[in-house]
Amino acid sequence: MRVDDVVVTAKISLPPGSAVQGSITGTLSITHNGTSAAIRSGRMTMVDPDGRDLAGTQFVASGTANAWTSNVPLSADAAPGIYQVSVVAEVAITTSDGVVNVPIRTTDPVAVPFRAQRNIPMIWTSTASAPAGSMISVSGAANIRSLGTGEYEPATEQEVKLYFDPTGDAPETYRATLTTDSRGFFTVRQQPGASGKWRAEMPMTETGARAVWTITSAERVRDTILRQGSVSATQNGFTAGDHVMTHDVVVGLTPVLRRVDVGSLDFTVGGTSGWVSATSRRGEGSFPDGYQVQKELVHSGVGTSHATLTFNPTLPAGVYDIGIRDAMKACSAPDWVANDAASGASNCTHDMLVQDSTVTTIVVKRATSTTVTASETSFTGPKTITLRGDVRRVQLLSTGGAAIRPAPNVSVKLYFDPAGSAAPVYTKTVTTGSDGTYATPVVTSTSGQWIAKYSGTSLQASSKGTVAITVN
Repeated sequence: MRVDDVVVTAKISLPPGSAVQGSITGTLSITHNGTSAAIRSGRMTMVDPDGRDLAGTQFVASGTANAWTSNVPLSADAAPGIYQVSVVAEVAITTSDGVVNVPIRTTDPVAVPFRAQRNIPMIWTSTASAPAGSMISVSGAANIRSLGTGEYEPATEQEVKLYFDPTGDAPETYRATLTTDSRGFFTVRQQPGASGKWRAEMPMTETGARAVWTITSAERVRDTILRQGSVSATQNGFTAGDHVMTHDVVVGLTPVLRRVDVGSLDFTVGGTSGWVSATSRRGEGSFPDGYQVQKELVHSGVGTSHATLTFNPTLPAGVYDIGIRDAMKACSAPDWVANDAASGASNCTHDMLVQDSTVTTIVVKRATSTTVTASETSFTGPKTITLRGDVRRVQLLSTGGAAIRPAPNVSVKLYFDPAGSAAPVYTKTVTTGSDGTYATPVVTSTSGQWIAKYSGTSLQASSKGTVAITVN
């Protein structure tokens, strides 16, 4: 604005929309060609997204030369969105010729978006570590800060996009779009497929600021069949539950430690007491009536627990029932007394007992070994050669304990796997003698490898051996 020979340039500065708490403070700053400036009158006014007129306080000194502030109070139900901002003021500019009053005003209201601050201060995986192939839960809680009061409350009906970034060179992938419920919670069942990092994001909208949270989960290698199952209980309108994950056991002469992972379902957490049990369905050896063991749960974070069972060759082989008893806490809506994770879990106070003697089963088998050798491994073919080998197994001794012994009268299947991409081809089945050995002629015309497979039984693990052949 120019008045006489005085030129004033004015700017109104507003806080980031997500920083607003109960009021909006605008700072009017000017540059001019006088020697000093003072505010004569003026204020900032707004029209909120609901069409209500909001009047700011009179501009007052900000503590910085040539700058003044006006504060616009917001009602408790102030909505995020587009606010129409106007400024009317008059400044007094002192020059060498005296004081000149210069009016300042916005020609038209300026549309300014004020977005609510949204946060995802809580996200967890149930469990934090699991055997390969397991289904785990990825859950979280989100809050949103009121423009009118500055207080946090559950972020309801908010879109959350979930991504997974596997460890290594593979790129991050989109997994799911979720919607928070009336408590601000979101959850989804996922199969990670690798160790990596989860990223939950609420994208920026016209009314809400962008929010991001990340957490990692681990996937452990397994070489036996995955076993998993779920159990839940409902009481007084609350439901709590666990998902149990483990895998089968092959035991040699050395004891095998098998971890059982337990992940809380939905918005429940493991309590301070509980155990996992393993009960055999048959008796054997020193345990004619079967065997049962209970191991205390180790609670290692929100929604994640585990127990470790020990299996040795003298225990009964076969099917074991895996059970659980977990004193859990069910959660109602978070009490967001502060923008932190602890307040989000503050209402997980509803006691629940989740118990089931057979959530899933595992199969415990004793180890075997299968070998194969060839009378010749390099020759000009086709040619008949002799394959020899044996099958040995871990078995109980009548005197107690266990040892590796020959496996007599068992079937061994022979396959030939030609060099290249072709699949192995079944050739014949042989039977071991009383000493656990076998021998048989085979015609070989191309390079590749012979494979000897013992299929095992309900109590004995399968095994195989290979021998490479070069045909010139």
